[in-house]
Amino acid sequence: MEAENDIKMTAFDNITQTREIQMLKTVIPYMKNAQKKQFAILIKYMELQKTIQLFSTEESALSICSLPEEENNTVAMLNDLRKFCTPREAETIDMLTNMFSMLETYETIFTT
Repeated sequence: MEAENDIKMTAFDNITQTREIQMLKTVIPYMKNAQKKQFAILIKYMELQKTIQLFSTEESALSICSLPEEENNTVAMLNDLRKFCTPREAETIDMLTNMFSMLETYETIFTT
């Protein structure tokens, strides 16, 4: 199992993060305590600016956060969420995924 500090990147993170922002985040632990807070706030502000810039046009914002129609379903969302779950939460996700799969099978059998 991965360490709790291992942060997984989402698709949104991959789009809104830059190499420079990641480098700045890497520097924070090496700074003096008095400087860390201001520097962290500056980095978050830069991330907010990048997000605002990304969503400045409606068309790009919609295409960035969209999946192809066949992938845009509850089971795919649950499987993506599972990567961030504790083992107990993953069990719940698995139970929900199985339930949705059974419902899908039921629909296929009895609606055709």
